[in-house]
Amino acid sequence: MKVLSVLAGVVAGVLLAPSSALTDDAGFRIGGWREVVVSVSDLDSHEALFQTVGGWESRAGGSTDPAQLALWGIPDRSAEERLMANPGTDTGMVRLVAVAGSDRQIRPGSQSWDTGGWFDINLRVRDLEQKRAQLLRRGWQANSDPVTFEFGPFEVTEWITRGPDGLAFALIQRHQPPLAGWPNLREFSRSFNATEVVADLPASVHFYTQVLGFEEYLNHRGASTGSGHNVLGLPLNLAREVVRDVRVLHPQGTNEGSVELLAFEGLEGRDFSAQAVPPNLGILMLRFPVQGLDALAAHLGRAGVALTAPITAVHMPPYGRVRALALRSPSGSWLEFFEMLDEGP
Repeated sequence: MKVLSVLAGVVAGVLLAPSSALTDDAGFRIGGWREVVVSVSDLDSHEALFQTVGGWESRAGGSTDPAQLALWGIPDRSAEERLMANPGTDTGMVRLVAVAGSDRQIRPGSQSWDTGGWFDINLRVRDLEQKRAQLLRRGWQANSDPVTFEFGPFEVTEWITRGPDGLAFALIQRHQPPLAGWPNLREFSRSFNATEVVADLPASVHFYTQVLGFEEYLNHRGASTGSGHNVLGLPLNLAREVVRDVRVLHPQGTNEGSVELLAFEGLEGRDFSAQAVPPNLGILMLRFPVQGLDALAAHLGRAGVALTAPITAVHMPPYGRVRALALRSPSGSWLEFFEMLDEGP
């Protein structure tokens, strides 16, 4: 069961908290991801969904900087974008980007055990059944019904759903103990976690912890019990047999802008990593703020990590001018790291 993202007790988000000894020694500091970039075919419909169902607001919009498109390897394209955010927060945002001529999804027809690209983003809700009804009326689908389960001291209900262009949410409602520290949770909370399904868990863990200096928030291994009902769409008998390994990792070891690694033991799926690139439709990438981007680039070079895109100066509303680089995880998921040159909002 995908229980990794439902552990509560989230630490209040800070952009750049004290980092690990590894990154301090290397001269850079990474924060939890601040936004997720989603490639969409229709900006208006996705913006309306976040506003009407999620209660979010639009923070910035307009034409995507050509330098950003060049960084993505598509300098011959044009794009429009809108940054959506949960009111009262400045983390866990979703940047919708519509690139001219994009019509291919990253993970079309995928199952939860298929690797490559980002699987979902996690959102808290107060009334999951209400949100489920609203999304189903808009054509969203799921491989299972919501599942209520206990994990340690927590009781939650979770539902994983996928909508147009392959955008996928894990919606989570906490029952016990009462959720604290989320004053801006109205319809959708800010997004706080993103899942990457991986074929080689040790390689992915090494990359995030030993190369990027992330710390562990959660380590869980197990199969479903009882009836076998699960949010991942596994057959009930297999859910009681197939072990899932989960790691939640974050630069400072919290569950705020974290990366969730999910591996299925004994299941081999398709690999969509070749399609997990701009401008294909779906969850494109996570964006992490950095202090010391040049030091990060040098560190990656020493570690033998090839950059997908070198450091590039980009205009990125509402932050203003930034310098950014891109790379891909061992499972082919796109990551961007950016350092603000102007004083941010």
